[in-house]
Amino acid sequence: MGLGNFDLTIGQIIEAFPETREVFVHNGFPAFADDTVVKQLGPVLKLKTALKSKNMNAEVFVRLLEEKIAETNRYRELQAIVPGDSGQLNMLTLLPCPLKVPLQDELKILLEHLRYEKGLELNYSIEVSANKLLNYDDYIKYFEDPDEVPDVILTTGYDFFHKKFIERFVNTGVFTCVPVQKIHPRLTEAGIVDPEGHFTVIAVNTLVMVVDNKRLGDLPAPKNWGDLIDPIYAKKVVIRGHGDTFCDIVQMNYYKDYGLQGIAGLAKAVRYGLHPAQMVRELASSRADVPPIHIMPRFFAETITDRRNIEIIWPADGALAYPVSLLIKAAKLEELKELADYLTGPQAAQICADAFFPAAHPATRNNLPADAKFKWLGWDYVKECDIEVLVEELNRKFLQFHREGGMPPCS
Repeated sequence: MGLGNFDLTIGQIIEAFPETREVFVHNGFPAFADDTVVKQLGPVLKLKTALKSKNMNAEVFVRLLEEKIAETNRYRELQAIVPGDSGQLNMLTLLPCPLKVPLQDELKILLEHLRYEKGLELNYSIEVSANKLLNYDDYIKYFEDPDEVPDVILTTGYDFFHKKFIERFVNTGVFTCVPVQKIHPRLTEAGIVDPEGHFTVIAVNTLVMVVDNKRLGDLPAPKNWGDLIDPIYAKKVVIRGHGDTFCDIVQMNYYKDYGLQGIAGLAKAVRYGLHPAQMVRELASSRADVPPIHIMPRFFAETITDRRNIEIIWPADGALAYPVSLLIKAAKLEELKELADYLTGPQAAQICADAFFPAAHPATRNNLPADAKFKWLGWDYVKECDIEVLVEELNRKFLQFHREGGMPPCS
């Protein structure tokens, strides 16, 4: 059953893939948490009709469904392949859904090859970085022994940049970088290569501005990140957010460049927070009260189909960038060389680039604007500050300033 067939009913999809029910419930269709609704409405409501009624981007929604199905299948296969008492986790991958879905199939093939041809029994886990049910971040600070930590870690964001983790496992040489001959010149210019040789960056995720010029009206479109601090953009901006937690990447960049005044200015500019998929849906709606400026990953920006009033702005001072980084234990590098070579090689790089994660491999077709720059915090900054404490404190300050602006914390 192909999910590209939008004539399927929601009932047919949930019957074939029960795990997708969660996707419907948490992405615009909460009524399907009720068994009665699934039984009565499911058999008659087609997927295309449901998505149209909510002004949802079909490509984005189908990716969410496919990711959930793939995740469930991975668990089933893992139970069949990996013995229950197999011991420690050898490989942990925490990636955003747009990158996890295309990369995991290729990884699975390689891992099975290593198992059958090389005799390497790798216990692996490939998860979505935003999966709050499987939040590795809750446990990182408590790791004390190298045997508690996976041999290979592929992740995006700053979970493994926590101060205690770096002190115990990175600075001590437990992990090492993968020797790479050359890096794509755009990423070299951004200083994305770890000068101390601990983290190997294979790609970056980027945040851009998406502006609805019709909703923006007579206001000028922002050209730089600092423009959004101008009071003319008060309550004109949406960033990633859920409940009382807002995007740490955006907050840290504003704090680094402008201090607490930057956080205050950002808080006054932001009306509320949404998941990027919700931003895309919101911009496609006819609602008059939608803010005109949305900060989102480039992947989601590129899924916007109707661009008559939409402008994707790559700011002049650079898209906000944060690394997809690879850590491999020094003692395992030779044994896992084939895996390391794949993850840093051209095939994985092109998968990243095709998902709009600019890749580090120099031969990659990254499809970037001609004058595109990357703006990221820098290695000295992320290693020297206590990321965990900083993220919590900045979000607390952001909420304080946001509430002083008289608006609720999140949509």
